[in-house]
Amino acid sequence: MGGGSVVTVSAIVVNRDAAALLRDCLRSMQAALDATGLRTEIVVVDNASSDDSRDVVRREFPEVALVENPDNVGFPAAVNAGIERTSGEWIALLNNDATIEQDALRRILARPIPDDVGSVAMQMRFAARPDLVNSAGIGLDALCVAYDRLLGTPAAGEAARPAEVFGACGGAALYRRAMLDDIGGIDGRIFLYLDDVDVAWRARMAGWRTLYIPDAVVWHHHSATTRHGSSFKYFHVGRNRVRLLARNADRRHLLRRGPAILAYDLGYVAYVAVTDRTLAPVRGRFAGLREWRSLRAEGAPLRRPVELAPREGFRAALRRRRAWATGASAQQGS
Repeated sequence: MGGGSVVTVSAIVVNRDAAALLRDCLRSMQAALDATGLRTEIVVVDNASSDDSRDVVRREFPEVALVENPDNVGFPAAVNAGIERTSGEWIALLNNDATIEQDALRRILARPIPDDVGSVAMQMRFAARPDLVNSAGIGLDALCVAYDRLLGTPAAGEAARPAEVFGACGGAALYRRAMLDDIGGIDGRIFLYLDDVDVAWRARMAGWRTLYIPDAVVWHHHSATTRHGSSFKYFHVGRNRVRLLARNADRRHLLRRGPAILAYDLGYVAYVAVTDRTLAPVRGRFAGLREWRSLRAEGAPLRRPVELAPREGFRAALRRRRAWATGASAQQGS
């Protein structure tokens, strides 16, 4: 795919039981890679789909390499399996429930990218509400709460301006292979959710930067493959939030912000218990606490303070919840 002898971009799409979505995703990615004029490749890593996803890839996308996992190993481990099969300088990740604009990758790669930039965040919009932002990169506030920048805001507003951001959303990210090698790669032990925040945090501690390029646009069918607000999602987000704190938060920050972090989490899990009638966030956090000591020791060599955004607070979390609900309800009604 493309010209030249050295692969510049390796695109990886992780899939499970989403044949129809996968078809649109791959068509858009093939067009975006072809538009770069570079040598590129695509790998689909299938996590034991029970539908005809694998047949769709073999029949309709013969140029796409297919990795077939016998079990559902989760998103990060599947991405790692794809990375092992590729050689590109850049790793492009795209959710199987997303499509990418044809000129998105060309617009990124046509401009000079400084050597210390380890990742590029694209502008993700809700597929059913293309005027609204799903993610303009990810941020991390002083309470170590991760969030999608400018979620629910007009795509033509602040999100139209390039910026340096904390990290890239893994649903539409371009990672420099050298950066991933430097920080030890994506943590395959994380089954799902916040793996991109972990990559971003470790990359920042290692001195890598992330750029947000707004004219590289992706449309996302939000949580089409894993329902937003499900107990499954609440559990894994809770578990991985604690894992991230254990591995990456420096001791001084934990001592200074620990009471506020605890108060935020107590308020959050209480709110979810009342509104969504689930204790999955609590169970997830306790599961994460069981790994606290081992992850503190593991993260020690790389751990150092990094600049975090101002405290967002519980009201901001509620605004994000409403924005997600808006995107999801628009999708269901489309």
